[in-house]
Amino acid sequence: MATGLRRPRRRTAKDDGPDPVDIHVGRQVRLARELNALTQVEVGKRLGMSFQVIQKYEQGEIRVSASRLYQLARLFERPVEFFFAGLDGTQLPANEGDFGRREVELVRAFRVIANPDVQQRLLQLIRGVAEQPTDGAGALAGLVPGSKG
Repeated sequence: MATGLRRPRRRTAKDDGPDPVDIHVGRQVRLARELNALTQVEVGKRLGMSFQVIQKYEQGEIRVSASRLYQLARLFERPVEFFFAGLDGTQLPANEGDFGRREVELVRAFRVIANPDVQQRLLQLIRGVAEQPTDGAGALAGLVPGSKG
């Protein structure tokens, strides 16, 4: 056995903070919860745990076990892969992939629309506004009744 060779120091949450993968998975748990319009308390009750545990999962403070991740996926009606979407194994920039409150509200409202034609027109409107170089007011012409380009 060679002397002087040491194993690399193991990464610990206490010394190094939460692992970037745990942070990413936690953010995805929060996103899935918000898209399902559930509170941390409601998720905790459905899984038989406190809301504080859900909160710690979402913040990446504690790791989500494989069995718990499977339960979360079933509760949120998402594939397990959803929680790893956008993860490529490198350090994640801060706020990468985070949805703002308005974005989550937009998705929730869109899902409530039962008419696929209305959904399609709304999607066209949003894309048109997003493609405008300034304030997007010109995209409203022809898409919203009574609007003037």
